[in-house]
Amino acid sequence: MPDQSPFQEIPIIDLAPLVADDATLADKQHTANEIGAACRDVGFFYVKNHGVPREHLESVFPQVRRFFELPLEEKLKIHIGRSKIYRGYTPMAEELTNGLKDLHEAVDFGKELSEDHPDVQANIPMQGPNQWPEGLPEFKTMLLRHWDHMTRLGGKITEGLALSLGYEPDFFVPHNNKAQNSMRILAYPPEDPQMQDESMGDGIGAHTDYGFLTMLLQDEVAGLEVQNTANEWIPAPIIPGTLVINIGHMTERWTNDHYKATVHRVLAPKQGNRYSLPYFFEPNFDTVVAPLERCCTPENPPRYEPLHFGKFFTAKFETSYAEAMN
Repeated sequence: MPDQSPFQEIPIIDLAPLVADDATLADKQHTANEIGAACRDVGFFYVKNHGVPREHLESVFPQVRRFFELPLEEKLKIHIGRSKIYRGYTPMAEELTNGLKDLHEAVDFGKELSEDHPDVQANIPMQGPNQWPEGLPEFKTMLLRHWDHMTRLGGKITEGLALSLGYEPDFFVPHNNKAQNSMRILAYPPEDPQMQDESMGDGIGAHTDYGFLTMLLQDEVAGLEVQNTANEWIPAPIIPGTLVINIGHMTERWTNDHYKATVHRVLAPKQGNRYSLPYFFEPNFDTVVAPLERCCTPENPPRYEPLHFGKFFTAKFETSYAEAMN
Protein backbone atom coordinates (compact mmCIF):
# COMPACT_ATOMS: atom_id res chain seq x y z
CA MET A 1 0.00 0.00 0.00
CA PRO A 2 1.31 3.51 -0.79
CA ASP A 3 2.16 5.78 2.10
CA GLN A 4 -0.99 7.76 2.91
CA SER A 5 0.62 10.14 5.41
CA PRO A 6 0.51 13.83 4.45
CA PHE A 7 3.48 14.87 2.34
CA GLN A 8 6.03 17.18 3.92
CA GLU A 9 8.07 18.06 0.85
CA ILE A 10 7.75 18.18 -2.91
CA PRO A 11 9.67 15.44 -4.75
CA ILE A 12 12.38 16.13 -7.34
CA ILE A 13 12.26 13.99 -10.48
CA ASP A 14 15.13 13.51 -12.91
CA LEU A 15 13.48 13.94 -16.30
CA ALA A 16 16.52 12.92 -18.37
CA PRO A 17 15.09 9.52 -19.45
CA LEU A 18 12.02 11.19 -20.93
CA VAL A 19 14.06 13.90 -22.66
CA ALA A 20 16.96 11.81 -23.99
CA ASP A 21 16.66 10.32 -27.48
CA ASP A 22 18.54 7.15 -26.55
CA ALA A 23 16.73 6.26 -23.30
CA THR A 24 15.25 2.77 -23.05
CA LEU A 25 11.55 2.19 -22.52
CA ALA A 26 12.40 0.73 -19.11
CA ASP A 27 14.16 3.97 -18.13
CA LYS A 28 11.22 6.01 -19.39
CA GLN A 29 8.80 3.81 -17.45
CA HIS A 30 10.82 4.25 -14.25
CA THR A 31 10.61 8.02 -14.55
CA ALA A 32 6.92 7.78 -15.48
CA ASN A 33 6.29 5.76 -12.32
CA GLU A 34 7.92 8.52 -10.28
CA ILE A 35 5.68 11.07 -11.99
CA GLY A 36 2.65 8.91 -11.26
CA ALA A 37 3.54 8.61 -7.57
CA ALA A 38 4.03 12.38 -7.31
CA CYS A 39 0.70 13.06 -9.04
CA ARG A 40 -1.10 10.60 -6.77
CA ASP A 41 0.47 11.60 -3.45
CA VAL A 42 1.38 15.29 -3.87
CA GLY A 43 0.06 16.77 -7.11
CA PHE A 44 3.35 18.71 -7.44
CA PHE A 45 6.93 17.82 -8.33
CA TYR A 46 10.14 19.52 -9.41
CA VAL A 47 11.92 18.45 -12.59
CA LYS A 48 15.66 18.58 -13.18
CA ASN A 49 17.64 17.59 -16.30
CA HIS A 50 14.59 18.72 -18.26
CA GLY A 51 16.40 19.75 -21.43
CA VAL A 52 15.71 23.49 -21.25
CA PRO A 53 19.09 25.21 -21.75
CA ARG A 54 20.56 26.92 -18.72
CA GLU A 55 21.45 30.00 -20.73
CA HIS A 56 17.80 30.42 -21.63
CA LEU A 57 16.66 30.09 -18.02
CA GLU A 58 19.21 32.72 -17.01
CA SER A 59 17.85 35.10 -19.67
CA VAL A 60 14.25 35.03 -18.44
CA PHE A 61 13.95 37.16 -15.34
CA PRO A 62 16.16 40.10 -16.38
CA GLN A 63 13.69 40.64 -19.23
CA VAL A 64 10.65 40.07 -17.01
CA ARG A 65 11.92 42.68 -14.54
CA ARG A 66 12.49 45.15 -17.37
CA PHE A 67 8.82 45.00 -18.25
CA PHE A 68 7.47 45.32 -14.72
CA GLU A 69 9.83 48.23 -14.01
CA LEU A 70 8.25 50.25 -16.84
CA PRO A 71 6.09 53.23 -15.84
CA LEU A 72 2.48 52.24 -15.27
CA GLU A 73 1.32 54.29 -18.26
CA GLU A 74 3.57 52.21 -20.53
CA LYS A 75 2.26 48.93 -19.13
CA LEU A 76 -1.33 50.10 -19.51
CA LYS A 77 -0.79 50.45 -23.26
CA ILE A 78 -1.14 46.67 -23.43
CA HIS A 79 -3.93 46.39 -20.83
CA ILE A 80 -5.80 43.09 -21.09
CA GLY A 81 -9.03 45.01 -21.64
CA ARG A 82 -7.72 45.94 -25.11
CA SER A 83 -7.73 42.25 -26.12
CA LYS A 84 -10.81 40.19 -26.93
CA ILE A 85 -8.92 36.99 -26.12
CA TYR A 86 -7.65 37.79 -22.61
CA ARG A 87 -4.07 38.70 -23.45
CA GLY A 88 -2.14 41.59 -22.00
CA TYR A 89 -1.34 43.41 -18.78
CA THR A 90 -3.43 43.22 -15.61
CA PRO A 91 -2.54 45.84 -12.96
CA MET A 92 -2.25 45.21 -9.25
CA ALA A 93 -5.39 43.86 -7.54
CA GLU A 94 -7.48 43.53 -10.72
CA GLU A 95 -7.62 39.72 -10.56
CA LEU A 96 -9.82 37.82 -8.15
CA THR A 97 -9.37 34.49 -6.36
CA ASN A 98 -12.18 33.34 -4.09
CA GLY A 99 -13.69 36.80 -4.38
CA LEU A 100 -10.57 38.54 -3.04
CA LYS A 101 -8.14 40.74 -4.97
CA ASP A 102 -4.78 39.15 -5.76
CA LEU A 103 -1.72 41.22 -4.89
CA HIS A 104 0.22 40.91 -8.11
CA GLU A 105 0.65 42.30 -11.60
CA ALA A 106 0.56 39.98 -14.59
CA VAL A 107 0.78 39.75 -18.36
CA ASP A 108 -0.99 36.94 -20.21
CA PHE A 109 0.11 35.39 -23.49
CA GLY A 110 -1.11 32.68 -25.84
CA LYS A 111 0.12 31.17 -29.05
CA GLU A 112 1.31 34.02 -31.26
CA LEU A 113 -0.91 34.12 -34.36
CA SER A 114 -1.31 37.08 -36.71
CA GLU A 115 -4.71 38.54 -37.54
CA ASP A 116 -4.52 36.98 -41.03
CA HIS A 117 -3.75 33.47 -39.75
CA PRO A 118 -6.38 30.95 -41.00
CA ASP A 119 -7.37 30.00 -37.44
CA VAL A 120 -7.99 33.63 -36.57
CA GLN A 121 -9.85 34.28 -39.82
CA ALA A 122 -11.98 31.23 -39.09
CA ASN A 123 -12.94 32.76 -35.72
CA ILE A 124 -11.62 29.79 -33.75
CA PRO A 125 -12.09 30.84 -30.12
CA MET A 126 -9.20 32.33 -28.14
CA GLN A 127 -6.84 32.54 -31.14
CA GLY A 128 -4.94 35.64 -32.23
CA PRO A 129 -1.98 37.94 -31.56
CA ASN A 130 -0.45 38.81 -28.22
CA GLN A 131 0.06 42.37 -27.04
CA TRP A 132 3.72 43.37 -26.76
CA PRO A 133 5.27 46.46 -25.14
CA GLU A 134 7.03 48.92 -27.38
CA GLY A 135 10.80 49.19 -27.20
CA LEU A 136 11.48 45.77 -25.60
CA PRO A 137 12.31 43.47 -28.54
CA GLU A 138 14.46 41.17 -26.38
CA PHE A 139 11.49 40.68 -24.02
CA LYS A 140 9.35 39.39 -26.90
CA THR A 141 12.15 37.21 -28.27
CA MET A 142 12.76 35.64 -24.86
CA LEU A 143 9.09 34.85 -24.24
CA LEU A 144 8.54 33.35 -27.68
CA ARG A 145 11.61 31.18 -27.09
CA HIS A 146 10.28 30.19 -23.65
CA TRP A 147 6.96 29.26 -25.24
CA ASP A 148 8.73 26.86 -27.60
CA HIS A 149 10.80 25.28 -24.81
CA MET A 150 7.75 24.79 -22.59
CA THR A 151 5.67 23.34 -25.41
CA ARG A 152 8.33 20.69 -26.02
CA LEU A 153 8.77 20.01 -22.32
CA GLY A 154 5.01 19.71 -21.81
CA GLY A 155 4.92 17.05 -24.50
CA LYS A 156 7.63 15.05 -22.74
CA ILE A 157 5.96 15.24 -19.33
CA THR A 158 2.66 14.26 -20.94
CA GLU A 159 4.35 11.16 -22.35
CA GLY A 160 5.37 10.34 -18.80
CA LEU A 161 1.81 10.85 -17.57
CA ALA A 162 0.50 8.49 -20.26
CA LEU A 163 3.04 5.81 -19.38
CA SER A 164 2.27 6.20 -15.69
CA LEU A 165 -1.37 5.34 -16.42
CA GLY A 166 -0.52 2.28 -18.52
CA TYR A 167 -1.05 3.91 -21.91
CA GLU A 168 1.29 4.36 -24.87
CA PRO A 169 3.49 7.49 -24.68
CA ASP A 170 1.52 9.23 -27.44
CA PHE A 171 -1.89 8.55 -25.87
CA PHE A 172 -2.66 12.22 -25.15
CA VAL A 173 -1.38 13.57 -28.50
CA PRO A 174 -4.82 13.62 -30.21
CA HIS A 175 -6.10 15.60 -27.23
CA ASN A 176 -3.36 18.27 -27.18
CA ASN A 177 -1.85 18.45 -30.68
CA LYS A 178 -3.57 21.84 -31.08
CA ALA A 179 -3.39 22.67 -27.42
CA GLN A 180 -5.08 25.74 -25.95
CA ASN A 181 -1.89 26.61 -24.08
CA SER A 182 -1.29 29.88 -22.28
CA MET A 183 1.53 31.58 -20.40
CA ARG A 184 1.93 34.52 -18.05
CA ILE A 185 4.52 36.53 -16.21
CA LEU A 186 3.83 37.67 -12.65
CA ALA A 187 5.29 40.22 -10.26
CA TYR A 188 4.51 40.10 -6.54
CA PRO A 189 5.48 43.18 -4.51
CA PRO A 190 6.56 42.89 -0.87
CA GLU A 191 3.98 43.04 1.91
CA ASP A 192 2.47 46.49 2.32
CA PRO A 193 0.17 47.08 5.31
CA GLN A 194 -1.40 50.04 3.47
CA MET A 195 -2.66 47.65 0.78
CA GLN A 196 -4.39 45.39 3.28
CA ASP A 197 -8.14 45.55 3.74
CA GLU A 198 -10.92 42.99 3.75
CA SER A 199 -11.10 42.99 -0.07
CA MET A 200 -7.44 41.96 -0.44
CA GLY A 201 -6.08 38.43 -0.50
CA ASP A 202 -2.65 36.86 -0.90
CA GLY A 203 -0.27 37.23 -3.82
CA ILE A 204 -2.53 34.58 -5.33
CA GLY A 205 -5.21 33.08 -3.12
CA ALA A 206 -5.58 29.37 -2.39
CA HIS A 207 -6.78 27.52 -5.50
CA THR A 208 -6.29 24.53 -7.74
CA ASP A 209 -5.34 25.00 -11.39
CA TYR A 210 -8.23 24.30 -13.74
CA GLY A 211 -6.20 22.93 -16.65
CA PHE A 212 -4.07 19.90 -17.43
CA LEU A 213 -0.46 20.64 -16.55
CA THR A 214 1.36 23.73 -15.21
CA MET A 215 5.12 24.31 -15.56
CA LEU A 216 6.43 27.08 -13.33
CA LEU A 217 9.75 28.89 -13.45
CA GLN A 218 10.50 30.83 -10.23
CA ASP A 219 13.12 33.47 -9.57
CA GLU A 220 15.17 33.54 -6.36
CA VAL A 221 12.34 34.82 -4.11
CA ALA A 222 10.16 32.11 -2.54
CA GLY A 223 6.43 32.35 -1.87
CA LEU A 224 4.69 29.31 -3.36
CA GLU A 225 3.06 27.00 -0.80
CA VAL A 226 1.22 23.70 -1.35
CA GLN A 227 -1.47 22.31 0.97
CA ASN A 228 -1.20 18.69 2.11
CA THR A 229 -4.02 16.42 3.29
CA ALA A 230 -3.52 17.58 6.89
CA ASN A 231 -4.25 21.16 5.68
CA GLU A 232 -0.64 22.14 6.38
CA TRP A 233 1.04 24.63 4.04
CA ILE A 234 4.26 23.13 2.67
CA PRO A 235 6.69 25.63 1.08
CA ALA A 236 8.06 25.09 -2.41
CA PRO A 237 11.65 26.31 -1.97
CA ILE A 238 13.71 27.73 -4.79
CA ILE A 239 15.84 24.98 -6.38
CA PRO A 240 18.04 26.54 -9.08
CA GLY A 241 17.78 24.96 -12.52
CA THR A 242 14.47 23.23 -11.85
CA LEU A 243 10.88 23.89 -12.79
CA VAL A 244 7.88 23.20 -10.57
CA ILE A 245 5.22 21.03 -12.19
CA ASN A 246 1.67 20.55 -10.99
CA ILE A 247 -1.44 18.94 -12.38
CA GLY A 248 -4.80 20.63 -12.66
CA HIS A 249 -8.48 19.81 -12.64
CA MET A 250 -8.49 18.34 -16.17
CA THR A 251 -5.94 15.70 -15.11
CA GLU A 252 -8.03 15.01 -12.02
CA ARG A 253 -11.13 14.46 -14.18
CA TRP A 254 -9.32 12.38 -16.79
CA THR A 255 -7.87 10.07 -14.10
CA ASN A 256 -11.15 9.87 -12.14
CA ASP A 257 -9.41 11.34 -9.07
CA HIS A 258 -6.55 8.83 -9.26
CA TYR A 259 -4.33 11.89 -9.62
CA LYS A 260 -5.37 14.93 -7.59
CA ALA A 261 -5.04 18.63 -8.29
CA THR A 262 -3.59 20.18 -5.14
CA VAL A 263 -4.52 23.48 -3.50
CA HIS A 264 -1.71 26.04 -3.54
CA ARG A 265 -1.16 29.75 -2.99
CA VAL A 266 1.52 32.42 -3.29
CA LEU A 267 2.28 34.67 -0.33
CA ALA A 268 3.56 38.20 -0.76
CA PRO A 269 7.32 38.39 -0.15
CA LYS A 270 8.55 39.78 3.16
CA GLN A 271 10.92 41.99 1.19
CA GLY A 272 11.84 42.48 -2.43
CA ASN A 273 9.80 41.45 -5.44
CA ARG A 274 9.01 37.92 -6.53
CA TYR A 275 8.76 37.10 -10.24
CA SER A 276 7.49 33.90 -11.81
CA LEU A 277 6.58 32.51 -15.21
CA PRO A 278 3.97 29.74 -15.37
CA TYR A 279 3.16 27.94 -18.62
CA PHE A 280 -0.15 26.12 -18.85
CA PHE A 281 -0.08 23.02 -21.07
CA GLU A 282 -3.70 22.33 -21.96
CA PRO A 283 -5.97 20.12 -24.05
CA ASN A 284 -7.26 21.19 -27.44
CA PHE A 285 -10.15 23.64 -27.32
CA ASP A 286 -12.65 21.01 -28.52
CA THR A 287 -11.34 18.14 -26.37
CA VAL A 288 -14.01 16.46 -24.27
CA VAL A 289 -12.50 15.37 -20.97
CA ALA A 290 -14.06 12.28 -19.38
CA PRO A 291 -12.70 9.66 -16.96
CA LEU A 292 -10.34 7.25 -18.71
CA GLU A 293 -11.29 3.61 -18.91
CA ARG A 294 -8.17 2.46 -17.07
CA CYS A 295 -9.03 4.76 -14.16
CA CYS A 296 -12.54 3.38 -13.67
CA THR A 297 -13.51 0.15 -11.92
CA PRO A 298 -16.72 -1.29 -10.46
CA GLU A 299 -15.48 -0.07 -7.08
CA ASN A 300 -14.55 3.35 -8.51
CA PRO A 301 -17.06 4.17 -11.27
CA PRO A 302 -16.77 7.41 -13.28
CA ARG A 303 -17.06 10.40 -10.96
CA TYR A 304 -17.36 13.08 -13.64
CA GLU A 305 -19.56 13.78 -16.62
CA PRO A 306 -17.82 14.54 -19.96
CA LEU A 307 -16.65 18.16 -20.08
CA HIS A 308 -15.95 20.35 -23.14
CA PHE A 309 -12.61 21.89 -22.26
CA GLY A 310 -12.90 25.00 -24.43
CA LYS A 311 -16.22 26.11 -22.96
CA PHE A 312 -14.90 25.49 -19.46
CA PHE A 313 -11.64 27.31 -20.23
CA THR A 314 -13.41 30.38 -21.61
CA ALA A 315 -15.79 30.57 -18.64
CA LYS A 316 -12.86 30.44 -16.21
CA PHE A 317 -11.12 33.34 -17.95
CA GLU A 318 -14.32 35.39 -17.94
CA THR A 319 -14.67 34.89 -14.18
CA SER A 320 -11.02 35.48 -13.25
CA TYR A 321 -10.67 38.63 -15.34
CA ALA A 322 -14.12 40.13 -14.80
CA GLU A 323 -12.79 43.26 -13.09
CA ALA A 324 -9.82 43.74 -15.41
CA MET A 325 -12.02 43.58 -18.52
CA ASN A 326 -14.45 46.27 -17.33
